[in-house]
Amino acid sequence: MSLLEAPRLERVASFVPETSLPVAELAGPLGLDATQLRFFTRFLGLDRVAVADGLDLADLLAGAGERVLAGTDRGSVRFLVHAHTMQHVAVATPGILEDVRTRLRLHRATAFSLSHLNCVVGIHALHVARSLLATAAPGDRVLVLTGDKVLMHEARLIRDTTIQGDGAAAVLLGPDPRGDRVLGRALTVLGEFYRGIDCDEALQLQYKHVYPDALAQVMQDALDDARVAPADIAAILPHNVNKLSWKRITGALGVPRDRVFLDNVGKYAHCYSSDPFINLAAARADGRVDPGDLVLLASAGLGATFAAAVVEIGEGNQG
Repeated sequence: MSLLEAPRLERVASFVPETSLPVAELAGPLGLDATQLRFFTRFLGLDRVAVADGLDLADLLAGAGERVLAGTDRGSVRFLVHAHTMQHVAVATPGILEDVRTRLRLHRATAFSLSHLNCVVGIHALHVARSLLATAAPGDRVLVLTGDKVLMHEARLIRDTTIQGDGAAAVLLGPDPRGDRVLGRALTVLGEFYRGIDCDEALQLQYKHVYPDALAQVMQDALDDARVAPADIAAILPHNVNKLSWKRITGALGVPRDRVFLDNVGKYAHCYSSDPFINLAAARADGRVDPGDLVLLASAGLGATFAAAVVEIGEGNQG
């Protein structure tokens, strides 16, 4: 595959645990009083949080991988990439990715992880996969797994912003022309916010002010890279952080708010960098997108990072 030829997203699948908890049940562990609970549920649109009780991170990643690889030639997978938000993905579990590689029977794959871009690392992993395939043999594929598991309920809260859930997604990239095609991408880092939730109060207020416009701008940058207009986008498939900010973001971008896929905000909460792919799989399964449609994946991360990708929906290859 040449450097100029973009690989296709041949398959996309998600693995979100069947178990979830109402936000109200988490109010105690998260330290939310009645007013804060009402803010998270009524204004931010969070209802339940995906919780992987009884499953570890390897279970989540392998679950997503099995779904995306069903019926495929696993020997064609040359690289296995785990894109994760949290820098420490598990407690006392060395070799977690090697465990996943073995479970998925990817005996030919070289496995490695990507991090340090927080919740946009999944979208950025598509670009890394393209670079890997540019010099790979014909027919080779890359399996990108996204996923994190919260190790204790107290760590789920991002104050005044979201609650974090457990989940994973898998994207198989390769040459199949029936797959979804990445037409454009953009990545922005605002390094002054590098301390994330540990920023002082003045910087946190500044971040809240610039966040909507910064996310809208990186989405516009991806559209410009793809040479398409906002009006051409059939659906925006974002992170599941909250519903409140999208009125301003879509206003800045010039896209109707009803094109933003927000169905999973209330169902799962924010599953880190997996959200856009969870939403892509759900939008396809629900008939919200059709072959030929253009969709815009978008996400933001603490630190502060922003990323977006324009994807043309393909015919699909489900084996």
